[in-house]
Amino acid sequence: MGSFKTALKDAGEGLNWLMVIGFLGIVWLMIYGNLSGNLGFARDTTGYNDTQTVINNLTAGTKTFYSYSGTIFTVMAIVLLITILLSLLYVVMKIVNMGKNKGGFAGE
Repeated sequence: MGSFKTALKDAGEGLNWLMVIGFLGIVWLMIYGNLSGNLGFARDTTGYNDTQTVINNLTAGTKTFYSYSGTIFTVMAIVLLITILLSLLYVVMKIVNMGKNKGGFAGE
């Protein structure tokens, strides 16, 4: 049993080292790609243009949401107000009918 625990511990350490080496490799590629212009991070490359398109789409989506947020929140406030009024009506009807039917609506 001891050798299994040791092997498992060694495998975990080996996996950690592989992740560190992989991370350093990715960082090196990003830095080298920015300096040399080979990896799509330099201006006027497909990777740069795609990145800018995604950023522009996210920005436009955020602006669109906030331009409609007044309407969205107004509708939500109206729905909340209607829910509160219906709940209040239910409670009042329960209280009024409590003396007549010993609780509940007249049809219950």
